[in-house]
Amino acid sequence: MSLSVVPSPLRERQRGLTRSLIVDAASRVVLGAGIHQFSMQQVADEAQVSLRTLYRYFSTREELLEGLGDEVSEVLRGAGLMPLPGSLTADSLSGLVGELFRLLAQHPDLARAWLIARTAMGTVSDSSRERSELLRRAVSRINPDLPAKEQERVYGIIKLLTGSISWKVLTDDVGLETDDAAEAVVWAARTVLADIESGGRPTGRP
Repeated sequence: MSLSVVPSPLRERQRGLTRSLIVDAASRVVLGAGIHQFSMQQVADEAQVSLRTLYRYFSTREELLEGLGDEVSEVLRGAGLMPLPGSLTADSLSGLVGELFRLLAQHPDLARAWLIARTAMGTVSDSSRERSELLRRAVSRINPDLPAKEQERVYGIIKLLTGSISWKVLTDDVGLETDDAAEAVVWAARTVLADIESGGRPTGRP
């Protein structure tokens, strides 16, 4: 009779820590060397692991870059920002933005590296699609009577306002502090969503 080997909690925790260590190192290397110039050896050196260990976790550069998005999702889940709550109002949804921006500011290299990787790859990870779908559903609940095309307009606006790109533009390009950027976006998101909740429509016409 053969016995199956069950991974111990300690070993699984160690694997998770090593994976996070590699991803954090990758984010620094991507920002320093560039998305097209970095090597797996550079990441291994930065993480202080062997190249063989690195390849046990990520067999290709593409998998490693996708790992950045997975790590962002884990950070959001750990902070209670994933998945989005089912009963969102204009106030509660816009209020999540402040928490998101402050969380991104605590992991700036990871957030910026993932934005670069996502743009360079031209693809969207499963975790990003999951977040987008949750946000789309949350926005649709605010005013379910809006036509589908207008629902998509609202979703697009809120996705842009509340996403990591908005955080990067406002902090890196505009030079706002994270709290100031969060307050500005919260105000904008709350204004849009409150108007939609009260019967407004994203037509661009008075």
